[in-house]
Amino acid sequence: MADAVPWRRLAVPWRRLAGPLAGLLVVLVIGLPLARLVGVALEDGPAVLAATLAGPLVAGAIGNSLWTGVLVALVAAGAGTAAALATERSALPGRRWLRLGLLLPMLVPPFVTAFGWARAFGPRGLTDQLVGVTLPGLYGPLGIVVVLTVAATPLAYLVVAGALASRVEPDLERAARASGAGRLETFRTITLPLLRPAILSALVVVFVFAVNAFGVPTVLGTPAGFATITTRLYQDLALSAEPAAFVRAATMAAMLVVLALIVVGSADALLAGRGVVRTGLPAGGEAGHAGGRVAAALMTGAIVVTTIVPLVALVLSALTRAVGLPPVPANWTLANFGEALDARFADGLIHSVVLATAAATLVLVLGGLVAIATRRGSTVLGTAVTLGFAIPGSALAVAVLLAYGGWLRDSLAIILVAYLAKFWALGHRQLAGSLDRLPPDLLRAARASGAGSLDAIRSVVVPILRPSIAAGWLVVFVFALHELTMSSLLYGPGSATLAVVVLNVQQLGDPTVSAALAVLLTVIVAIAAAPLAILGGRRARTRRAG
Repeated sequence: MADAVPWRRLAVPWRRLAGPLAGLLVVLVIGLPLARLVGVALEDGPAVLAATLAGPLVAGAIGNSLWTGVLVALVAAGAGTAAALATERSALPGRRWLRLGLLLPMLVPPFVTAFGWARAFGPRGLTDQLVGVTLPGLYGPLGIVVVLTVAATPLAYLVVAGALASRVEPDLERAARASGAGRLETFRTITLPLLRPAILSALVVVFVFAVNAFGVPTVLGTPAGFATITTRLYQDLALSAEPAAFVRAATMAAMLVVLALIVVGSADALLAGRGVVRTGLPAGGEAGHAGGRVAAALMTGAIVVTTIVPLVALVLSALTRAVGLPPVPANWTLANFGEALDARFADGLIHSVVLATAAATLVLVLGGLVAIATRRGSTVLGTAVTLGFAIPGSALAVAVLLAYGGWLRDSLAIILVAYLAKFWALGHRQLAGSLDRLPPDLLRAARASGAGSLDAIRSVVVPILRPSIAAGWLVVFVFALHELTMSSLLYGPGSATLAVVVLNVQQLGDPTVSAALAVLLTVIVAIAAAPLAILGGRRARTRRAG
């Protein structure tokens, strides 16, 4: 076994140091904050904890988060599964563009999506001005569920589409069709059971995403008086000075940790040892037919309504001179962008770029350290790092504030610690998987040619891993660039990120300038994510050529 992974023997002293160092950093970045959080939540005893959880403010917020999270998970997982089956199993017209359209919401921060929906379908929005139609209940739980579903469906789509494309040919499904089973019968008896682990994974991912959401409930729920755990946390930490509010915040954050552990742990137990067999037809799928054209038209319409129209409405709102004016060229102006490009924007952009760059770089270093310290990424350290990603960002923010707020409060450093705790798993998984697939013969040849351990790593390992390193760095950079949940709880007077600046301007009631800021943020995120799309396209072409 050791000969199969000789890179692990390149520098045994480094591995001996990597384990203790990685363990210490995991304790400092993830373990200590979570321990402080649990300690504060329990310091007054179980009776006070139970009374806090049962209080109307906390119980109501928890209940709202749970039922909206479950509903978003069910709808988004269903929509993502249907979309994945449509794009991966049949030759839909314009299938490539449909895939891009389905993933487009991932380039737009969720709270910006909420802005766009408010500008498109809310009172005095685009549809109201054009045809006199608004979406009833947009400000409230209905709007939260709808917008979170739009933002989360790409996550479910990626999970299920990956399962459809990742394994062996669909012999079982073909055998069922050859035996006379219809398409629906084959789907019910063969395809769906094989996809069940992927669908369960999608449900868990979307539920954790929805419960952790902060921007969407703030934009659409706060004006209607609808509170979730994350918005209540924000109100207790940022808008209240009473000691009871801080205790409530710590208790709700601890509740989020427990909830994440229960959901993710249960899903892992159910999925343990269960592989997903590829259940879709090979690339190209079945020939296009009338039903396929109808499905493509329906998917295109859904993408236009849920994603394109809100983005167009947001841009028009940013270009219009004042709220309430028709969004026609005669009323367009760039003054809103000029007003948005002030010192707040400049400082927020600098802070976001600095934090995203530092987080992406350090996450890869930390991820590589854990990958070296662990064997095939399956030890306690790997699990602990994954736990940091699974825990909602609002809970992590409170935990980091409790652990390091006395030293780092209101600074970029405390936000960076939270980013590292949250995104460490992204760097670790990226590098651990690539290291385990490293061709052993190249390393043997380098050592046989006289290269030392470090020379072999520099000349053989790093060039092979460069695409994975670049992809991992870009993923973390994009995530950190538009992160809002943790930043909104940890920023101080001189450390607001660009996402926080956009949200603050929106809460001050300046719709046109906040729309301009939201457009600028979306453009910046799209530019940052463009290299990921290029890198993904090159990888796909390489696989097809191979």
